[in-house]
Amino acid sequence: MRYFPILLALISLLSLGTLGFVGLTPPAMAAASQTETALRPEKVQAEGARGRALERARHQARENPSAYRSWKRQLPFWPRKTVLLIELAFMITIGILIGQVLEVAGWIGVLSVLAWPLIRLGRLPKAAGPAFIMAFQSGAVANSMLVTYRDEGTLNNRHLYTSVLVVSCLSLFAHLPTFIVPLGFAFGWMATGALFGVRFAAIALEIILVLIVSSWLSRRWSENRTDFNVPAQTAVIEGVRSGRPAFASREFWRKVWKRSQRTLRRLLLYVVPTFVVMALLEQFQAFDFLAAWLPGLFKPSFLPPQSVAIIPAQAVNMYNGAIAAANFIDAGNLTTKQAVTTILLGSVITAPIRTLRHALPTYLATLGARPGTVMAFSAQALRVLFVLLCTWVMVLVW
Repeated sequence: MRYFPILLALISLLSLGTLGFVGLTPPAMAAASQTETALRPEKVQAEGARGRALERARHQARENPSAYRSWKRQLPFWPRKTVLLIELAFMITIGILIGQVLEVAGWIGVLSVLAWPLIRLGRLPKAAGPAFIMAFQSGAVANSMLVTYRDEGTLNNRHLYTSVLVVSCLSLFAHLPTFIVPLGFAFGWMATGALFGVRFAAIALEIILVLIVSSWLSRRWSENRTDFNVPAQTAVIEGVRSGRPAFASREFWRKVWKRSQRTLRRLLLYVVPTFVVMALLEQFQAFDFLAAWLPGLFKPSFLPPQSVAIIPAQAVNMYNGAIAAANFIDAGNLTTKQAVTTILLGSVITAPIRTLRHALPTYLATLGARPGTVMAFSAQALRVLFVLLCTWVMVLVW
């Protein structure tokens, strides 16, 4: 039974790749559709100056892809998903190994200085620091590092779940700035400042509140932080660190690999089946259905009628919704303030789609079935709450 998770993962991976080569296609997709849904990015066409500015920005973002990305885009559905699954598993594996390398080498204390304000506010061990730094590059890698430390006893569950919520916020900072310049040219810099001011304020407030609650729980439970801190680097004796293998030695990497095996087995057990299920939902257009159905459930009276078209488009991606909003602004049917408010509330309404499609597979892979599901939806719920709060403040002030 020891190698059962690995065997299950390999069987699922081979089955996933085989589906692409045998050409398995559901009947609904095999039949030629007479009408294409407006939810697809390429079907939202710019109709005015603002929309064309966003369209140019979207095309520039897609120009000059690497040979690898071009090759990946040309693959059929299931082979492409197989490649994406391998990429996800590789990134999470890298995170697990990086976490162990930092711990075995004794570098956690050095890197944690960069995240000291967050660690101090949340009364977290130093091991959370490197993960917070890595979150700006990859949330999946950062969460993998945190789980590795929890498995080794460096973090407890409170530290882990608090840090995972903080990582989910920090990882957003790496993605939001890419939209600021194109939206600034399309909507104006005041509207763009309001839009991203709300998003950044919501992220900052969520981080602060999560860390304050973490600190309160630590004091209430009389938790001793020193029990979880990684020991400081020992003194150098005859050119070699006492108690730690040399970085380039075989013993060092053997220790890293031995500590990583438990987390890697859980990764293979959860990530492959979850990814296959998400791919099946995408192939059978379940996410397209949700994108069209969810906005119809929420029709606040204060939103303009045009939101019925903007929010489903936004469910596909940010550019899609922004171009739809820009078309209405150019036609004089929508003010800039209404467009910004609609886009912000649209991100709230479409949050369940993002959770299922993007966040859930990674959380399940790193945290396991039950905690991964709880954390994926908790992270989105908190984000929705603070976006609503900051949007309400924006409407009152602007």
